[in-house]
Amino acid sequence: MADILFELGCEELPPKALYGLSKALFDGVCAQLNEQGFAFAEDSRWFASPRRLAFLLRDVSEQLADQKVEKRGPSVAVAYDENGKPKPAASGFAKSVGAEVDDLQTLKTDKGEYLVYQVVEKGLNINDVLPGMIEQAIKQLPIPKPMRWGNHDYAFIRPVHWLVLMNGKDVIAMDLFGHQSDHKTKGHRFHHAGWLRIDSALDYKAVLQQADVMVDHLEREQLIKQQVNAEAEAVGGRALINQALLQEVASIVEKPVAVLGDFDSEFLKVPREALISSMESHQKYFPVENNQGELMPHFVALANIDSKQPELVKKGFEKVITPRLADARFFWEKDKARPLAENLPLLAKMTFEKSLGSYADKTDRIKHIMDWLAPKMGFSMKQGEQAARLMKCDLMSDMVGEFPDLQGLMGGYYAAAQGEDREVANAIRDQYLPRFSGDQLPENALGQALAMADKMDTLVGIFAVGKKPTGSKDPFALRRATLGIISILKDKQIQVSYTELIDYCFAVLAENSDLAAGEVAKTSVRQFFIERLRHFYINQGVAHDVFNAAHTLDATVLSDLDQRIQATEDFKQQDYAKSLIEANKRATNIVAKANVPAEQLEKVDVSLFDSPLETQLDEKIKVIAPKFTVLVDDKKYSEAYQLLATLAQPLDDYFEGVMVNVEDEKIRLNRLAQLTQVSRLTGSIADLSELVKS
Repeated sequence: MADILFELGCEELPPKALYGLSKALFDGVCAQLNEQGFAFAEDSRWFASPRRLAFLLRDVSEQLADQKVEKRGPSVAVAYDENGKPKPAASGFAKSVGAEVDDLQTLKTDKGEYLVYQVVEKGLNINDVLPGMIEQAIKQLPIPKPMRWGNHDYAFIRPVHWLVLMNGKDVIAMDLFGHQSDHKTKGHRFHHAGWLRIDSALDYKAVLQQADVMVDHLEREQLIKQQVNAEAEAVGGRALINQALLQEVASIVEKPVAVLGDFDSEFLKVPREALISSMESHQKYFPVENNQGELMPHFVALANIDSKQPELVKKGFEKVITPRLADARFFWEKDKARPLAENLPLLAKMTFEKSLGSYADKTDRIKHIMDWLAPKMGFSMKQGEQAARLMKCDLMSDMVGEFPDLQGLMGGYYAAAQGEDREVANAIRDQYLPRFSGDQLPENALGQALAMADKMDTLVGIFAVGKKPTGSKDPFALRRATLGIISILKDKQIQVSYTELIDYCFAVLAENSDLAAGEVAKTSVRQFFIERLRHFYINQGVAHDVFNAAHTLDATVLSDLDQRIQATEDFKQQDYAKSLIEANKRATNIVAKANVPAEQLEKVDVSLFDSPLETQLDEKIKVIAPKFTVLVDDKKYSEAYQLLATLAQPLDDYFEGVMVNVEDEKIRLNRLAQLTQVSRLTGSIADLSELVKS
C-alpha cells in the first residue's frame, strides 16, 4: 500500500477560493481513482494554505491486478468468405489485437456468431496513472480567470513555483506548469525562506510545522478561533466570529498570530452594523462586544508573522482601520441629515429590471400590495404605504454605496433618526429578512408584510418577463425569496393564502406596467412555489405522501397546512390508519368508476337500506359528523382524526358485507351516496388516497 503526497506551491492564492480549489482538486483525483478501481483509506484528505494546494492519500493500492479482457471483432459472416478463407476484416481484427487469424476464437450470440480474442491487460500502477489524474483534475478546477506568467503557454489561478509528488519516500516523476516533481517544499515566506526536504509523504505536516506553516486548514481555523477568543476575553469582551470570515482569514495566514487592536470610542456612535461591516468586509478583523451585546472599541486582527515588535504590528492594524471607521462615521452623519424621501426621485433613474422598470416602479407596486395586505394582517394602510414608499431609498445613500450588505438596515436607522414611525423604521430595517435558511424573521406584522410583498413582487415579475430560474442558475435568488415567504407565512401564523397573494401581485403588475401575464405565467409561479414548499417540508423530515395528502386539499394558508401535515403525520402512525386509508381509497374509487352525476349522490335514503351494516355505518356517521365538523372548523385536526378512528370497524364491516354495485338502481345509487359521505368525511383533513401505509 502506498502513501501519496501532492503539493502545488504557488503565489498567494485568492482567499475566498482557496478551500474550494483544494477540495475540488482532491475530489477530482479521488473520483478518477475510484473509477479505475484503486482503493485508498478514508482518512485521506486535502490541505490548503495561502501558498499551496495539497492532499495526502493514505494506503493507496499500488498495483491493480492483471485482467483478462475479451475483445469482440466482426461477425464470422463478414470475416470469412464462402470457402472459409479470412477476409480483410478478420486479418485486420487479428492485427489490432496482436494475434494471428488462426488464434482467433468464435462466440455465439443471439445476434449471430462473432470473432473474439482474449488478451491479458496488465494492471495499472499508481505511479504511472496518478500524474495524468492530477493534470485532469487541475483542468477541471473552477478557475474563472486563469493567469499567465513569464512567456509560458500554460495558465493557472496564480504563478506556480514548485511541485511535490511522492509515493512514500520516493518521488513520482511529473512535469506540470514547467516544474519537475521533487521532494522539496518551502516553509513560511518570512520565517523560513529556503527549501525544505520532505523525506516521506507522512512527514508532510510535521516538516511544514517546523517551518512555521500550519498546513492543516482545520487546525489553523481552530487555532485562530482560540487566539481571537483569548484576545477578546483579555479586555472583558467576546469576539464576534463569523464562520465565513474565519475561513477567509485562515486562507490568508500560514502562521496565525492574533493581535488585539483599539479604536476611538467616538466611532461607537455609528450603527454597529456599519462598524462590523467595515471591520469584517474591508479589513478582515474580528469585532469585539461586551456581555450586553454592545460593541467595544476593540478588534482582533491576524498577523502572518511572529513579530519581535508586536506593538508596531498593532499600530499598523489600528492605522488602517481608523480611516475606514472615519468614512463610516462621515457617511452616517451625511446620510442621516438628508431625508429619505429626497431619494425618491433618484429611484426612478435606478433600474430594477429592464422590462419591470425602475426601483420607483417597484415601490409603487409594493405600495398596492401593502394596501391589500393591511386589513388581512392588522396594520394601518397609511403605515404600509409609508414603509413601501421609503423602503428602497437607502439604496441611494453613501453608506449603502460603500457597504451594499447594509441595504435595508441603514434605511431603518435613517428612518428612525429622522422621526419616522418606529414600526415603519423597523419594517424598512427587516425588509430583506430572512436572508438565509434559519435567519431571523421580521419582528412586526408591517415588516413581515413588507418583506413578503417585496419578494413576491420580484418572483411574479421575473416569471412574467420569462426569466425564471433554470437548473443551478437563479440570478434573482427566487428560490431563496420563495423560501423566505414560506417561512414568514408559516412561522408567523399569517392567515393569508399564498395563491391569493400570487394572483393579486399579478393583478398589480398588470395594472402598473405593460406586462399582462397570462395563465401560463401564473401557473408556473404557483408550481414553483409549491415545489419550494415541498422542498421546505421534505427537508424538515415530512414524508412526500403526507405533504401531497395535506396539500392537495388546497390548504393554501400555510399555518393551516402546517397543522394538517402534523396531524396527518401522527395519524399515519396509528393502528387504525390503515383501515381508514383503505376505506377512503375504496370509497373514492368506487364512486369515481360509477361516473354518476354528483347531484344524484347528495342524500342517503335510510328507507332503502336492506342490510344492518348500512344502518350501522349511517348511525355512526350521524353521531360523529357534527362533532367532526366542529373540530375541523376549529383546526383541531388530531382530535378529528381520533374521532374518525371510531369509523374504522364499521367501515371494515361494510366493505366486507355490502355489495355496492347491485342490479337495483335505487339501492346502488343510495349506497354510492353513502360512500360519497364516507369519502368526504375521511378526506376532510387530508386526501387519504395519497397516503402510503406501510
